[in-house]
Amino acid sequence: MTWTQLVVDEFWLFVSLVFLGPLLTGGIAYYVAMRPSMIAWLDPKLFSPTYLGALTLPFSLFLAFMIGDIWNRETHYAQTVLEEAQSIDAMLDLTGVCGQPCQGVDDALRTYARNLSANEWNQGWVEPAPVVVAAMDSVVVAIAQAEAQGAAAPHIRSALMAGKAELRRLRTDRYFILHADLAPHRGFVVVLLGILSQIGLAALHIGRRQQLIVSLLTFSLAFSVTLAYTATLAWPTVDESIIPAEELQRILSLPEAPLRDTEPVRDLGPAVQKPTAMP
Repeated sequence: MTWTQLVVDEFWLFVSLVFLGPLLTGGIAYYVAMRPSMIAWLDPKLFSPTYLGALTLPFSLFLAFMIGDIWNRETHYAQTVLEEAQSIDAMLDLTGVCGQPCQGVDDALRTYARNLSANEWNQGWVEPAPVVVAAMDSVVVAIAQAEAQGAAAPHIRSALMAGKAELRRLRTDRYFILHADLAPHRGFVVVLLGILSQIGLAALHIGRRQQLIVSLLTFSLAFSVTLAYTATLAWPTVDESIIPAEELQRILSLPEAPLRDTEPVRDLGPAVQKPTAMP
């Protein structure tokens, strides 16, 4: 099991640890700054306010850029999932028009959509889920059988082949969006700069209990909240706050078995729920 799987499986525990980290380092900085030996060795008058600004400015810039990148990635991820849902829905419309010759394709698409939403959309794609890979293979086989039988209209068979290729492309795009990171150590840099800022605050108010408590507590709480929020956004989610629920209901609420005889019948089902394991 990789560290990314651990983060996804125990997501809220991970976020809680991220939140407590800056508070712990702030407490350590306070303890060291109030030690008599440190007070005797270091005079806070040696430092000017510009010293703290030189530490906090890079911290703020790095954090702002990282959150901006995460927001852009979540938007791109949501757009890709929406296109994926619309492609599946369009292919189901085609199988509904096709009728009995495309029944196998319809069943395979419904199975693929259920496994896709349960194992990748709602949990984050750490690695390809075997059940989703098998479901996609079933879709390919079903389309190949419909093509070989030739009972369906040529334009419908051609559209189904194009739809299958589009589903593969979108699934690959989703994987790339989730895992591609040109600067994978940005989080560690932000944490390091935040700790250096806490050290700067402690150095400016060394030996001054009240000023030290107020400054370190305020900065550490802001650091904790911002870092935990950033970690929450680390794994893109699929919910109705970024994708209209009506666009996904017919996909996420597909019945376990086809409900149609000659025409497709689709249950709109409940609203899409926000997954609990994703950022």
